[in-house]
Amino acid sequence: MSTTPQTPGVSTAMAALPEETAQARIDVRRTMRRLRAEQPPELAQSRSAAAQKRLLDCPLWCQARSVALYVGVRGELATNELLQAAWQDKKVVWLPRVRTEAPGLMDFVACGGMHELRPGPLGLLEPVDSLPGVGPEAANTHSAESGQAVESAFAPDLALLPGVAFDFEGGRLGYGGGYYDRFLEKALNCPRVGLCFEFQLVPSLPLAPWDQRVNYICTEERILCL
Repeated sequence: MSTTPQTPGVSTAMAALPEETAQARIDVRRTMRRLRAEQPPELAQSRSAAAQKRLLDCPLWCQARSVALYVGVRGELATNELLQAAWQDKKVVWLPRVRTEAPGLMDFVACGGMHELRPGPLGLLEPVDSLPGVGPEAANTHSAESGQAVESAFAPDLALLPGVAFDFEGGRLGYGGGYYDRFLEKALNCPRVGLCFEFQLVPSLPLAPWDQRVNYICTEERILCL
């Protein structure tokens, strides 16, 4: 019997969305990708630095001893300064690694530095295969004797999330693969911070029932508590 979580967010679930909503999601993704591509590299770098500095000065970051992060690529807000600061401060850094044999699923892996990363199948830097990871199905495991939830080794104090766009109610629109939504549904019960450029923050998003929300949003201009 398969134990793969069946969570919406992939093509079969997309087909269940009203046509107007599905098209609106496509339009938002297209617009945001264009805006990111049109952003001059030097401006993207300075905005990324400002957003990261804003978060580094925030109590949420300063008090966290374990953080779930990602390596920003393809026009995303950069995370290089956050990663360097986390490793320098001896925080436990969890980074995602997709499962090549299971589309839509990923593990979070405790990683000790850039030397433990390699290019992944989606073009992202990921932890090397030799490091153990924790998947979403491990978040809600139960003891056979007591029936009580068993705490997973993956228990960050803070989770920093990428996204195509965010809205003022904490809505997050991802890239369409459902990787983060599957994990957010099962785990990451810590504060969730969406990292994005200010232009990626919109009043309202065409969300689907499976889209998971964040508690905070950090841009180069501000941090919002939602």
